[in-house]
Amino acid sequence: MYLESLEMQGFKSFPDKIKLDFHKGLTAVVGPNGSGKSNIGDAVRWVLGEQSSKTLRGGKMEDVIFAGTTQRKPMGFAQVTLNIVNNRGLLQVSADRVSVTRKLYRSGESEYMINGSQVRLKDIYELFMDTGLGRDGYSIIGQGRVAEIVSAKSGERREIFEEAAGISKFRYKKAEAERRLAAAQENILRLNDIMGELESRVEPLRIQSEKAAKFLELSDRKKSLEIAAWVKQLDDLKARLEEISDKILINKGEYDAVEADISRLEAEAEDLQTKMESSSLKIEEMRAKILEAEKSNTQLHSDIAVFENDISHCLETISDIEKQQKSAENSGEENRRIIEEKLALVKKAEEDISDTEEKHKTASEELNRLSGEQDSFDSKFSDVNGALGKLYIRQSELKIAVTSGDSGKIELTEQLKKCREQEEQLRENGEQLSAEKRETEDGVRMLEEKSGEFSNRVNGLTKLWQGRSEKLSLTKKEFEDISFSIRDKEQRIKMLTDLENSMEGFAHSVKQVLKASRTGQLRGVYGSVAQLIRVEGKYSLAIETALGGALQNIVVDNEETAKRGIRLLQESKAGRATFLPVTSVKGNRLAERGLEECAGFVSLAVDIVGFDENLTGVFNSLLGRIAVAEDIDDATLIAKKYGYKFKIVTLDGQVINAGGSFTGGSAAKSSGVLTRKNDIEKLENERNKLSARVGEVKQNMEKLQAETDKLGFDIEGAKDELRVIGEDKIRFESEIKRIVSLLEQNESQIKAAVENAKRYAEKIKENDRNTSEAEENLRKCEEEIAELEKQAADSEEMRLEIKKKMEKLSEKLSEMKLYQLERSKDKDALEAEIKQLEEQFSALGDNSARLAVALEEQKKIISEKEKLIEERRSSLENAADAVSEINAKILEEQSAKREMEQKSNEGRVKIRSLTDDREKFSREMTRLEERQGSVQNNYDGIISDMQEQYGLYLSEARETAAPVEDLLTVQRELNEIKQKIRGLGNVNVAAIEEYKEVSERYSFMRGQLDDVETSKRELEQLIEELTDNMRRQFSESFNQINENFKEIFVELFGGGRAELTLTDPEDVLESGIEINVAPPGKVIKSLSLLSGGEQAFVAIAIYFAILKIKPAPFCILDEIEAALDDINVVKYAQYLRNFTDTTQFILVTHRRGSMDEADVMYGVTMQEKGISRVLKLDQTSVGIEAN
Repeated sequence: MYLESLEMQGFKSFPDKIKLDFHKGLTAVVGPNGSGKSNIGDAVRWVLGEQSSKTLRGGKMEDVIFAGTTQRKPMGFAQVTLNIVNNRGLLQVSADRVSVTRKLYRSGESEYMINGSQVRLKDIYELFMDTGLGRDGYSIIGQGRVAEIVSAKSGERREIFEEAAGISKFRYKKAEAERRLAAAQENILRLNDIMGELESRVEPLRIQSEKAAKFLELSDRKKSLEIAAWVKQLDDLKARLEEISDKILINKGEYDAVEADISRLEAEAEDLQTKMESSSLKIEEMRAKILEAEKSNTQLHSDIAVFENDISHCLETISDIEKQQKSAENSGEENRRIIEEKLALVKKAEEDISDTEEKHKTASEELNRLSGEQDSFDSKFSDVNGALGKLYIRQSELKIAVTSGDSGKIELTEQLKKCREQEEQLRENGEQLSAEKRETEDGVRMLEEKSGEFSNRVNGLTKLWQGRSEKLSLTKKEFEDISFSIRDKEQRIKMLTDLENSMEGFAHSVKQVLKASRTGQLRGVYGSVAQLIRVEGKYSLAIETALGGALQNIVVDNEETAKRGIRLLQESKAGRATFLPVTSVKGNRLAERGLEECAGFVSLAVDIVGFDENLTGVFNSLLGRIAVAEDIDDATLIAKKYGYKFKIVTLDGQVINAGGSFTGGSAAKSSGVLTRKNDIEKLENERNKLSARVGEVKQNMEKLQAETDKLGFDIEGAKDELRVIGEDKIRFESEIKRIVSLLEQNESQIKAAVENAKRYAEKIKENDRNTSEAEENLRKCEEEIAELEKQAADSEEMRLEIKKKMEKLSEKLSEMKLYQLERSKDKDALEAEIKQLEEQFSALGDNSARLAVALEEQKKIISEKEKLIEERRSSLENAADAVSEINAKILEEQSAKREMEQKSNEGRVKIRSLTDDREKFSREMTRLEERQGSVQNNYDGIISDMQEQYGLYLSEARETAAPVEDLLTVQRELNEIKQKIRGLGNVNVAAIEEYKEVSERYSFMRGQLDDVETSKRELEQLIEELTDNMRRQFSESFNQINENFKEIFVELFGGGRAELTLTDPEDVLESGIEINVAPPGKVIKSLSLLSGGEQAFVAIAIYFAILKIKPAPFCILDEIEAALDDINVVKYAQYLRNFTDTTQFILVTHRRGSMDEADVMYGVTMQEKGISRVLKLDQTSVGIEAN
């Protein structure tokens, strides 16, 4: 086996498609640094499955695709193909030549192919495992990797040794077995949990099931007895209802007759009442007329009395007038005589009064003269004395005023000075307070501005916080809801997956065959039909119904596999199964013309399922001749149209079979394996969507929480600032009030001080003025006192003599005045009497004429009154006749009314009697109706109970009911059964079916657990066997490599010694590997003390030792001899010849010694920047071939 050729296109610096052909022996790839020669080794490593972009000397895998140059566009893909000659069959492919291809697109899509067929990366790994060509093998040694063999830690050197020992495949199988063992252990734990749960349920369910069975037995007996009793009771109740109905009819007839009599009598009574009310109304009207007449007569009598009284007064007036006429004639003469006498007396009184007035006047004049003199003297004396007293007082006051003015001036001057000083001090204080007030007001304004700003900030932040809080609450609720939904869906997925993994619902035989397929015991098995098809949820029920038991049919590749499967079931006695070989099952499709146009036709069943194309024949056989319809009605029409030639299935699982038979009914929910698969897929899709959503919601929730918390802190901070500002504002405002109060006090004090100063200045001026005036007045006062004291002494004697004369004249005047008054009164009285007499005399003439007129008027009035009296009397006579007539009519009406009242009373007595009868009938009918209602309720209740409890109508119950002779005996037995049912307590009727299901599932799970435990033991045994084989094979290989290393080291170094040792010989599979060397003439304690060339040569020796025990088919060595000197390069290159019989070498180098040993040389150049070219030089002949 060797590498025949390498094809590249678009890989790194090789954009164009090139092919490098290789032959056995040594092939050298040379070229300057940076020309791209190492890319050839990277290409081989990449196609063998390398996944590390770092190992491929790139940042990401996309870097292996040609990136373009200034002249060339980048490529869209990279493709490398290895063409290997497989003449010894080392590769497990049945072909002499094996082509391995890897292709990578810029979109990230990757393809792997073996001989043109797409495969998995895993298939590539397994193909080259233990050949030395794998990704961890030793067939490709890149730049610097040779040094890693020496410089790596002891535990990191194992890979190349394990690959050489051929245990990589064993390790891979062991890892796979351990993975499967872990899965088996997990399954055991899961199954044990399920078994534990089932075991905890089986025994209680068995007890409940037995109790439920007993309950059902008693319930059946109870049902039969209850139905029999109910039928008997219904018959009795029906008879009672008929009896009560007859009584109600009789009572109703009697009640209606009494009711008719009462209605007739009440109508008659009502008619009589109407007539009596009419009669009473007529009587009242006539009585009203009589009353009106009597009122009129009373008024007439009253008028007559008034008129007669008026006539009487007129007669009296006439008598008085006649008397006055006679008296007036006698009085005229007497009055004239008396008037003359009175006039004489008046004249005498006037003369006396005139004489007295003359005398009084003379005396008055004398008295006035004396009084004047007296007043003059008294006034003068009094004035002098008063003036002296006043002057004495005034003198004292003026002396005091002069003295106090001098002392007051001194005091006022001092006060004026203090006021002016106080005013000056107060003004200074006022200026200071004003300045403080302005500063404080500025501070308040500034605080108000800040308060407004922070209030707005708090309001804004609060609104934001409220908005964020509402969103956060909604987001939290959404997060909780989604999380709950995810947990719910995961639980359901786990439950359904457990059922799917345990293949619940499949027959044991099917499970046995599929298990044998998984373990490799039976090859060529594709799977069950249920596992191989894909179907949408809405079609699941239809497809499950169409396939039926065929869902568990097993699809295999050919008839031989089917026969092996049947033999397997026979040998293991695992039951029977149906096998569908792909090579022999070739069904055809239904091809009825016009089927697609039929109403309700959905599709052929085979067209609504998905499956691999190579299984088309199988599924055409199963579903190709089955149609799917919307519902049973549409299916019926289609079936009739085509003469029931083919099977039709509806979406809800109803079936019309070929030939015309119908199958259908209700379908169990989620009972099919297809439904389960679809449910799992649907739930996983929903869960994935919810998981993606929950991440977004959680991120949004955390963001909102952070924003809400920050806003809360900001709000609290702003509120704190606002509180501080408020406190400062209150303090400033209090300070302003204090300052304002002080300013007001200061201002009032200033005003008071100014006023005081003015007042004191005025007082000083006034004091000076008053003092000067007082001094002048004092001088004048003293002069006046001396003059008045002299005048008072001369006037006292003359005043006493005048006083005596005045007293005499005063007495005389009083007497004359009194006499004058008396005569004046006499005169006035006489004049009044004269005037009265003259008036009387004058009135006598006028009165006589007036009396004559009055006399005629009275006579006229008497004549008018007499006429009115006559008219009133005539009216009274007419009214008396009318009243008599009305009274007669009233008597007639009253007589008729009494007769009607008697009839009405007799009718009321009859109505009361009939009403009593009616009430008696009504009570009886009510009692009967209540009994009827009670019996009917009992009847209906039994019918309702029978329908509700047992779903039976009366006709059905009569058919099933046994005859009942003694209802009491049935009731006693029924009570005993009910007591037994109550004694059972709570009964779970579903426990019977549940116990059956749980028991079956328990048995199934026990079988599953046994299978898994068997599988676990088999895996543990396999792992143990693999471990033993690996330990044995690695030890043998390691010892051989160690011996080879010792020999090759001596050959290459020309002496010395070398050895490989295990750090832990007891655990060879995990032990590290130590390298101990000693070149000739040197003692080396650590490999790091060797030179770079020596370290490289040690690594090459180890590499050669590995190749010697297990040569790789081909090796690519990328400048591993770079650190060697020329002599050692030649040794290295010549030593490679020892392996060319078994190994093909491709040397990437620029050392002459290596080039000289090469059989073929390829030169790599980069004539165009960024693009590598390859030139082939065949050293056995002269010539260069360009690629």
